[in-house]
Amino acid sequence: MPGVRSELPGESFTTRELARLTALSPARVRRCVHAGMLQPRRGARHRYEYPLQDLLLLRAARTLLDAPLIGPNRLARIVARLRAELPEGRPVTSLRLHLEGDRVFATDGHRRWDVENGQMSIGFASATPRRPSVHALGRTPPGGAGPEDLAFRSFARALLLEKVSNEAAREAYREALDHDPRAVPALVNLGRLEHEAGHLDTAEQLYADSLRIEPQETTALYNLALLAEDRGDNARAVRRYRELLVSDPRHADGHRNMARLLARLGRHVEAQRHTRHYRAALRGH
Repeated sequence: MPGVRSELPGESFTTRELARLTALSPARVRRCVHAGMLQPRRGARHRYEYPLQDLLLLRAARTLLDAPLIGPNRLARIVARLRAELPEGRPVTSLRLHLEGDRVFATDGHRRWDVENGQMSIGFASATPRRPSVHALGRTPPGGAGPEDLAFRSFARALLLEKVSNEAAREAYREALDHDPRAVPALVNLGRLEHEAGHLDTAEQLYADSLRIEPQETTALYNLALLAEDRGDNARAVRRYRELLVSDPRHADGHRNMARLLARLGRHVEAQRHTRHYRAALRGH
């Protein structure tokens, strides 16, 4: 990409950039810092500057962060334990984290264990198929040149390029998808950039493609609701927000937007209910 690589910024993000790329509020990002989960440094004007690994960690742990029984403080303790147990220089994002009931498990190759009590789980290898690294964004590629590694590198470059050129970022996301067509984060982020550029049909198709792979992908569901609003189709927007809130009943922004939309439609009792859910979700985070 001539004329772009020379402008590539350092691998750091502001709080606002990290919030936008993870679909979290800046306040929730800062809560993760205060809990000790993220490790930014202080930059110009004493503002936080986050490394790429913080972005990948936040995306990899997003499902856990949204779970009612987890939240930033417990997740920070889990991350701290993993950092202490992993060999020096190996990031937490080399593992895959997931929730079963109220227990958090980590997987590494063919091992699977309960992070908080250290208990190993038997029979993992036959029960859980391997997924592409960029698909889950929970692993750092080992340095080879296979399709997964190339997809991961294109995706990471796209995240950085969003700070200087959306067109270059879109091209990098397309490269990631050429290497791994099932890379849901690349589909969603490319959809968001097409959406911001006003290419609504293209964005809608990319969001739909991501949901065919991961039906509960909340960012895609949320963005489809926003897209319906942008089209002026309030009825479809209401349906999309309902789909989102079935998938994630504690999605604060979903409740906030639903309340705003319903109030505009004159459905004030329903709007008030979603406003209460929005406030409860904020208290829970």
